Amino acid sequence: MVGVVVPKRFWYAKIMISLFLVGFLFFLVYSYWRADLIDGDYENTIFQKYYLIAVVGIVFWSAVLCLRNETQLTIVLMTKSIVFAFYLMEGLVFMLFPLSSLQALTAKNTGVYFDTRSKQEVIKTLQDQGVDAVTSLHPWELYKGHDFSEPKKVTLLPLGGIANKTVVHCNESGKYAVYKSDRFGFNNPDFVWEQKVVDWLLIGDSFAHGACVPEGSDIASQIRLKTGGNVINLGSGGNGPLTELATLAEYAEGQKPKRVLWLYYEGNDLARNLKKEKKVLLLRQYLEHGFSQRLPERQPEIDAWLLDYINQNEQGFKLEDLGQILRLFHLRQRLGLTRFVIDVEPLFVEIMNHARDRVRKWGGELYFVYVPEFSRYSGVVEDHDDYRKRKVVIDTVKALGISVVDLHQDFFSSHADPVSFFPFRVNGHYTAEGYQHLANTIVSQIKTLSLQ
Repeated sequence: MVGVVVPKRFWYAKIMISLFLVGFLFFLVYSYWRADLIDGDYENTIFQKYYLIAVVGIVFWSAVLCLRNETQLTIVLMTKSIVFAFYLMEGLVFMLFPLSSLQALTAKNTGVYFDTRSKQEVIKTLQDQGVDAVTSLHPWELYKGHDFSEPKKVTLLPLGGIANKTVVHCNESGKYAVYKSDRFGFNNPDFVWEQKVVDWLLIGDSFAHGACVPEGSDIASQIRLKTGGNVINLGSGGNGPLTELATLAEYAEGQKPKRVLWLYYEGNDLARNLKKEKKVLLLRQYLEHGFSQRLPERQPEIDAWLLDYINQNEQGFKLEDLGQILRLFHLRQRLGLTRFVIDVEPLFVEIMNHARDRVRKWGGELYFVYVPEFSRYSGVVEDHDDYRKRKVVIDTVKALGISVVDLHQDFFSSHADPVSFFPFRVNGHYTAEGYQHLANTIVSQIKTLSLQ
C-alpha cells in the first residue's frame, strides 16, 4: 500500500500550529511563574486574564490540529499576517513615534517651537560648550541593571544623583528641563542644605522631581517662592513608596523638616513601582529600625558609581527595548491598554506607618499629597472615587492619622479644563503653570489643615 504524501505546505502549517501551542503553553507557565513565584500575587486580576488567554490559545490551536489540512493552512497564514501587522506597527511606533513625539507633533501643528534633539545630543552640545553635563539618573534604573536581591552582595544602592552637575532631564513642553544638581544630586539650589531650619521637604517621583519643566518651576521651588521658607526636594523619577521611605531615612532625618510632603502619584506608585521595589531586599531593610547606608557621607563613592553606570549604559537599543517590543508594549501604551491593577497591599500601609513615625519622632508632620494622572481627565471617568481606587487609598492613609491633600478634589475637580495643565494637552507631566497652581493649593490646604 502506497502511503499518502502530505504536501510540504501542509507540514509547514502543522509545524506552525505546534509552535503556537508551545508558545501558549510557555505563556501559561511564565504567567504562573511571574504571579506566584516572583510577584507573589497569584490572584492578581491581570494574571488571571493572562491565564485565560493562555488556556484559550491552547484549546484553540489544539482544535485547529483536528481540522482538514487546507483549513489548517488558511488559519496559519491568516494568523501570521495578523501577528506580522501588529509587530510592524509596534516597530514603527517604537522607532518613529516615541511619547515625546506626540508633544512635538502637536507643537508643530500649532506653530510652537519644539526641540527634537535626543537627550544625548543635548548633553553632547553642552559638553562641547564646556558644560559639565550628565543625564538624569533615577534609582529604578539601577534596580534593573544590578542584583539587589541579596543585601549581603550589595555595598551601595544610590538614592540621589550625581552631585553638582548640569543635569539634562526631559522635554515635554518644547525645551529640555536642565538644572544644576545639589551636593547630593537632587534638584535643589545647594544652599538649602546650609540652612538651620527646613520648613518643607518633598518626597516623591517625577512629579516631585520637577519633570519636565524649566529649573525653578517645580513644586518645591514654587513653594519656596510663595512662602519664603527653606524647601528641600528629594523627588526622583520612578520612585515608589519603598524608595521614598529609604530616601526619607537617608536624607531627611538629619534635617528634621517641619513638614514632609509625600507626593503619591496614582498612575504607578502602587500599580507598578512598589511591585518592583519590594523585590529589592536592601530597600526592605529600611523597614527595620535604625537601618541606613549613610549615603550623605558617601557622595564621592556615589558619584563614581553613577558615572561608571552612565559610561556602561550609553543610549542605544537595549535588551529591555527588545522585551518591550516582544510584548507589544509601545503599541498597547498608545492604545491605552497598559493599565496596571491598583492593590493597596499591607506593605504600603507598613511603609506609611514607618514614614509617619519617623517624621513625628523629630517633631515634624507628614502630609500625603494625592497626585492625579492625565487619564483621569482625558476620558470619561464615571466614578472618580473608584478610579485608581482613589477613595480606598485616601481612606487608608487617613486611618493611619496622616493628613491628606487631594489635588483632584482640591484643585482639578473645580477647574473647567484640567487637561490644559498637561503640555499640549497630551499624556505626560504637568506644565510649569500646573506645578505653580498645585504648589499654591498644597500651601493653602496645609494651612487649613493646621487650623483644624
